[in-house]
Amino acid sequence: METVFLQNILFNNSLYNYLISLIIIIAGIAIVKLIKYFLFDNIYEALKRFSLSFGDLFNKSLSKRIVPLTYLIIIYISINRLALNRIIERTINIFFILGLVVYITLLVQDIIIYTAKKYWEKKPSNQAQETVFTVSVFIIKLVTWLIALLFILDNLNIEIRGLITGLGVGGIAIAFAAQTILADIFSYFTIFLDRPFDIGDFIIIGDYKGTVEHIGIKTTRVRSLSGEQLVFSNNDLTNSRINNYKRMQRRRINFNFGVTYDTQLEKAAMIPNIVEEIITNIEKASFDRAHFASYGDYSLIYQVVYYVEDSDYKVYMDLQEEINLKLKERFNEEGIEFAYPTQSVHVYDKGNNNNDIEPVEKIQKGDNNE
Repeated sequence: METVFLQNILFNNSLYNYLISLIIIIAGIAIVKLIKYFLFDNIYEALKRFSLSFGDLFNKSLSKRIVPLTYLIIIYISINRLALNRIIERTINIFFILGLVVYITLLVQDIIIYTAKKYWEKKPSNQAQETVFTVSVFIIKLVTWLIALLFILDNLNIEIRGLITGLGVGGIAIAFAAQTILADIFSYFTIFLDRPFDIGDFIIIGDYKGTVEHIGIKTTRVRSLSGEQLVFSNNDLTNSRINNYKRMQRRRINFNFGVTYDTQLEKAAMIPNIVEEIITNIEKASFDRAHFASYGDYSLIYQVVYYVEDSDYKVYMDLQEEINLKLKERFNEEGIEFAYPTQSVHVYDKGNNNNDIEPVEKIQKGDNNE
């Protein structure tokens, strides 16, 4: 009797077929839950010990993406085995494709965004990083949903070649109209990824110099030494040579000074040793060399090279000032005089008629015309 009852036909399917489809759904969902409870939960706990963030990704993808997608497939298989009206069958296929594409798209987005987040976490955290990450997430979602939409339209037998062509032509037109803006935006990503400079760095671009205050999507703002704000387009910066003094680990200093020509030979020979002793005893200064370099117009010229083990310009100026003061102190002790511009004037007395000329006096004159 029960067998005869199950053979009754309802909407082109026997009750027996409906029962089998229901059993498939119940059994499939039960199996998935058992697998999730006994297998996937243990995998999740193991992944958490290895990496908490990856474990959370696995748990989210499993609970919100993979398990619902599996339920959808089970229900579709169980219903698809029934003899259905073509309109109903077409509707079910459409909903199945929509659900399948949505869950797969969300799963792909989760994986890509997780990878991008792990990449950005390796970089120093700042406002620019958050901006780039937000823009990157938006672009990822936009591209994946656009691909998903095209896939859905194609599977619904909707002609998409004209749409793709239209999008291509429209994209080219927009690119031409906004090529300057797009160039600055792409340059912003170049600056962020390559990091030629950061906020707070002192940079020189051509004849302009200053401290970076803001790195925007279209422009970068630099505070000059005289106080005004300089605004550069990002495209100009990526196409320019940039001197970044913040990245300088040490500063090479080359300076000259002169002593008078009447300096005794032994004292002239002592000067490089005096300079070396002074620089060696100064913190953050590394002596390289000091030499009697040449004969000047009014002085013996010495050339000194040393390194400042700091990129800060103020530190360099403080060290140079200390060196100058100690040089002055030691030279005073040794009786060595710094040279200053002088001029010799020879005065002659025109004597007898034989046109002999005798020098009478030689006067040394300095810059102050004394």
